[in-house]
Amino acid sequence: MNPPAWNEIGQSEDPAVELLSALGYSFLEADAIGRESYRDVVLVDRLRAALRNLNPWLSDENLHRTIREIVDVPATSLLESNEKAHTVLCFGMTVEQDRGDGKKSHTVRLVDFDEPTANDLVVTRQIKIKGQKQHVIPDVVVYVNGIPLAVVECKNPTLGDKWLHEGIEQLERYQELGERFRGLGAPHLFHTAQILVATCGQGARFGTVG
Repeated sequence: MNPPAWNEIGQSEDPAVELLSALGYSFLEADAIGRESYRDVVLVDRLRAALRNLNPWLSDENLHRTIREIVDVPATSLLESNEKAHTVLCFGMTVEQDRGDGKKSHTVRLVDFDEPTANDLVVTRQIKIKGQKQHVIPDVVVYVNGIPLAVVECKNPTLGDKWLHEGIEQLERYQELGERFRGLGAPHLFHTAQILVATCGQGARFGTVG
């Protein structure tokens, strides 16, 4: 077996995908992940199936409403979108529905926190996301129930100390943080992202959006 190449893919990106796979995530190539367009960041078919599994009582109308809340988070800024998505992911979404005892409020679960392996866990790499002016291609994206929850930017360890600066700057550009990055990213990818990671395979830093 040949040793891994001493570059970004061999030393950083491959190990990241291998680790996530060992943790129970299924790896899917970007072109096989199931999207209608490059602009789509939520895997709607997977989200729909997960919602059905977690909430078998959910009506078609409330299923559609829940999906819409995740696909198009209603907000005026990235930070507000992310905060709203965080609340829904952690605590669920309230809907009104008659489940046989009159119309009442019920909580829709988006993630199974009691049985983590019951969730649909997927990791992909080099997925193309259409932004306002150009595409971005994050190195690794982690999905739970079709929702992108983590974005990982991998760097070559031979960069020395520069790997961290370059990784963070790339994540900032993808989010369009600051005027110099306006139109150069795809901030809608980060509406639901809970963890952002910069790594060189030998070290890593993580944080939240912004």
